[in-house]
Amino acid sequence: MTKRDTTLHLLFTREDGRNAVHTVKTDKTTYYGANIAEAARQVGIEGRPLRRIHFKFHGVQDGVNVVEAVWHLHAVKGAEVHWSGDFTASERQWIETARTPTVTPWFQEGWFSAALAWLDGELSTQGWTRVGVPRTLKHWQISLLWEVPTTHGRVFLKGVPNFFGRETQLTPRLAQELSGAAPPVLAADLARGLLLMADAGEPVDEQDVNWPALLRHLARVQQNSIPLLPDWNLRDRGPEYVLSWLDTLLSEDSLLTEEPDGFTPDEAQRLRTARPRLEAALKRLSRSPLPRTLGHGDLHGGNVLVKDGQFTLLDWSDVCQTHPFMDVNPAYFIPNPWQNSPDADHAQLSTARTAYLQAWTSYAPAEELEQLLKDGELTGELFRALGYMDGIYGAVQDKTEWHGAHLLHLRKILNMLEGT
Repeated sequence: MTKRDTTLHLLFTREDGRNAVHTVKTDKTTYYGANIAEAARQVGIEGRPLRRIHFKFHGVQDGVNVVEAVWHLHAVKGAEVHWSGDFTASERQWIETARTPTVTPWFQEGWFSAALAWLDGELSTQGWTRVGVPRTLKHWQISLLWEVPTTHGRVFLKGVPNFFGRETQLTPRLAQELSGAAPPVLAADLARGLLLMADAGEPVDEQDVNWPALLRHLARVQQNSIPLLPDWNLRDRGPEYVLSWLDTLLSEDSLLTEEPDGFTPDEAQRLRTARPRLEAALKRLSRSPLPRTLGHGDLHGGNVLVKDGQFTLLDWSDVCQTHPFMDVNPAYFIPNPWQNSPDADHAQLSTARTAYLQAWTSYAPAEELEQLLKDGELTGELFRALGYMDGIYGAVQDKTEWHGAHLLHLRKILNMLEGT
């Protein structure tokens, strides 16, 4: 587990213009919003996270990640907040940002109480009762996730913004119509973008998992989705769609060649030189005998749960129809497969790939499937990059948080082509 030393600044604001900053130290993760309310309790304040204002990684010191984070919170009525009028220049900037209007619903005061009331009402219809305060697992621009203790075990409340509304629309259908595709949905509010879901287990990337069984499950979900696709009216993000984005993906603006964390001119040239190989791979996938299936867009170990040996998929914000081999890359599930390190289990990866391919042998000979999966793994990085390019970037209010996120996938293409 990564060791952290986080200086966490807790910023509180009031409608009358008063502000407060309380600073605590924590060794817990804070980027996604988990552990913020718990940190506030360290200084005796019951607060609800509103939004992350600032986050800076200061490097590794003696094996510890040193971080500074600022979170804006709403203080529960009666909380002992020490209001002040004396702030540093940095603190004044944080306050200005915190008071800037936001479109994200759960960044706004009052949302927590309204969502909690909806949650309690829906639990009541199930004959269940909440027995504690929800624990925040995620609280950022593209989603909110609570773990909620109830008389019948834990449940999960997920909130998604309007631009991911397709997730609230389709997840209940996936849960009902496609076994293992989504957790059981207890309630959904399409207007508010809320899903109340039953417990489906723990992420597979945190456990010792039968990887071949998982890859067979993924293939089964994909294949069983085929007759259901006409009724779901999904976006088509297959090889042809990815091919239509190549000019944009390989452009100077996309590769950020003028920026410190962007591609170097040499990297950009090497990637553009690989364009014929990318085009050829996309065209082979396009004319392959495999059918279009349900597409997830971000399949990895953190988006697959396992409970009593049963797998369940999560987070359908990028749901679409696509070529199955662009969506499932076994390397995204095996620990550290991308690195030539002692922890990289290449034998497990090979076994998992074989299990996945065997599930498709009724569609094509083994040798053809092997080539197509290599094509899918390569061009799947373009597919994943598009999750940012044609999705998140144009929708979120604060784009700085996501700036250059797609470059991870474009760099993986270079690594795959060059064998590093």
